[in-house]
Amino acid sequence: MKEETALIREKLIEVCPVCGSADIYYEVGGYAGTVYHCKECGYIGAFVIEANEEMIEKIREKYEREREKGSK
Repeated sequence: MKEETALIREKLIEVCPVCGSADIYYEVGGYAGTVYHCKECGYIGAFVIEANEEMIEKIREKYEREREKGSK
């Protein structure tokens, strides 16, 4: 029960699924659903992740690794 309570108390932040940035905003909303836009990487889509600090760090690390591979 304590683990369950700890998960509930943990602060989750909506972040970009590509780069892990919390600098996202609603591009469009309405009947079709919400579309988000990430100011950091340019992602546009309906999917965002509610993540804790650990998850955000892992997303950012993966993004940086992929960016480095792409620039070589």
